[in-house]
Amino acid sequence: MSNACFTALTMVRGESDIIGSSLEHHARLGFDRLIVISHLEHAFIRECVDELRQRFDECEIDLIELEYDGNFSQKKAFYVNRALTLFLDPKQENHVYCFDADEFLFLGPHQDIKGFYQAFTDSLPASSDPSVASRCFLLPWLNLVPRTQAFVPRDLSAQFLEAEYFCVDRREQSRTKVLFQKHAGTRVHMGYHFSFDSPKDVPMTMTPAAKQFVEKTGCCVYHVPLRSFSQFSDRLAVYRRSATQTEKYNTLIALSNGREEDFLQALFMACTAAQPLFSTLEEAAGVFGDAITDKKLLAITRFIDRPRVDVGRVLATATARLAASEAVTAREPATRDVANKAVTSE
Repeated sequence: MSNACFTALTMVRGESDIIGSSLEHHARLGFDRLIVISHLEHAFIRECVDELRQRFDECEIDLIELEYDGNFSQKKAFYVNRALTLFLDPKQENHVYCFDADEFLFLGPHQDIKGFYQAFTDSLPASSDPSVASRCFLLPWLNLVPRTQAFVPRDLSAQFLEAEYFCVDRREQSRTKVLFQKHAGTRVHMGYHFSFDSPKDVPMTMTPAAKQFVEKTGCCVYHVPLRSFSQFSDRLAVYRRSATQTEKYNTLIALSNGREEDFLQALFMACTAAQPLFSTLEEAAGVFGDAITDKKLLAITRFIDRPRVDVGRVLATATARLAASEAVTAREPATRDVANKAVTSE
């Protein structure tokens, strides 16, 4: 793996409450390169990138400021794949992970991305070609609900890494996010759920060895889509501005009897409750209206009937050992030696 390069990429607009946490999390995971594509709203992203460059000087952090404001949903994949083409060295073996601002890669027992790949290579039979076996990892995409919503709107302290969560998905029933090898003809899906390595849109599949490794180690991608009532309201506002959805949104709000904020507060509480208040989505629709089952609105309401599992500070444990190692290196040599023994003996 001496010629391997590990790149993480995100495209973000707004989401200043969580993007600092997400960028720090992935910088801690030991990627060689972090590409940040800022869409229209650049000021806070610049602050985040400046902070990361000071603290993670071993990681190349690239910032692209994108001004395009047309039909963006049709262009996102183009910009992401173009950025990968521009920044990746084709003479290297490039491994790529793309993430949204509210997503966190979890590598199970592995401290960093290089350790993850090395462990996978070591697990292969001697006759296997590691380059072929590791062409694609499809990682379960598990949604988290914070136990509290006490988050500040503009944050550089990585506040979401210390929060406690409920998980609302099961691995075997979840969608996936892709970690893949990038070649000249490889493209990633705009939602990063899969990648393609041919002109036709045929998704890459995992080898049996890669699938077994993902299942054994518990690696996944954690997603935190609902974080506060203001952020929930902002998402609904985007939904409301969509011309094709206005009628359904108005149908939803019609049940509020003129008390729209109270109605939306009740919907938010139902979506983020410690345990589901409804046994089925249809039961919830009987209270909040059939509009909550609309395909686009389901991105917001889909947790309303799902059982929760308390997973605690799951994002903190994802990078806790690395954070401990960073703290050790900042101490005096004599203290560092003692602390190293404590870290390595865990």
